[in-house]
Amino acid sequence: MTETPAPANPPPAAAPPATGKKPKRPMLIRLFGISPWGALKLTGLCILVGFFVMAANFNPSNPDTNIPGALAAIARQAIATAGWAVRNFWKPALAGATVVMPVWILWRLATLPFRK
Repeated sequence: MTETPAPANPPPAAAPPATGKKPKRPMLIRLFGISPWGALKLTGLCILVGFFVMAANFNPSNPDTNIPGALAAIARQAIATAGWAVRNFWKPALAGATVVMPVWILWRLATLPFRK
């Protein structure tokens, strides 16, 4: 019996199959990573809330400030607003639909050749 000699250069080991998964992003990036569009929306929300805060003349350093009372008033007003929206939802929805739906249909028709 003759033994065959081992090849001088063994074939390279097969690479592990690519799973196609992206590496996990660091926690701070996942927590605070924001797109430019997201930053623009966040800035707009800050400005909108700032208008309401300034309109209410809110001053947290005022000794008469009652934060729990203010939060309770906000909650009561939110519940009242939700009740109004449930009772009267169809009015603003219908008014908005009279403007939005024709524009949306025209937009869909105009962009039909460009959609896949």
